[in-house]
Amino acid sequence: MITRTTALLAALLILCGVAVSCGDDGSMSADERSRDSSNAGETIISLEFEGGGLAGGVRREVVSLGDTVVVRVVGAFDEQIHVHGYDLHLDPGGEGVLQFEALIPGRFEIELESSGRVLIELTVS
Repeated sequence: MITRTTALLAALLILCGVAVSCGDDGSMSADERSRDSSNAGETIISLEFEGGGLAGGVRREVVSLGDTVVVRVVGAFDEQIHVHGYDLHLDPGGEGVLQFEALIPGRFEIELESSGRVLIELTVS
């Protein structure tokens, strides 16, 4: 005979198993873990430059409308970084941060301005 306590304990164990199975299995990128652990409503996007290029290549990023987006740039870059649609710029040099509220829905490029080389395809929805 199953008691109410035994049934509740079994349900709790099942829920715990589901929660554990939904965790990070090691397949998340460092950027995904960074966004996952950031404050609610804040998305951190890291751009790392190595040897004159973007480490990892062009990426697609999705943020929620109303989020605070923080673009952290690490390493040297020789062109201005431009966030289209929001008309934000980061001058060439070393490390820097671009921060903005994602209040305009749509798809936007974050690029190296002079060459037009796309770094991030950003979707705000």
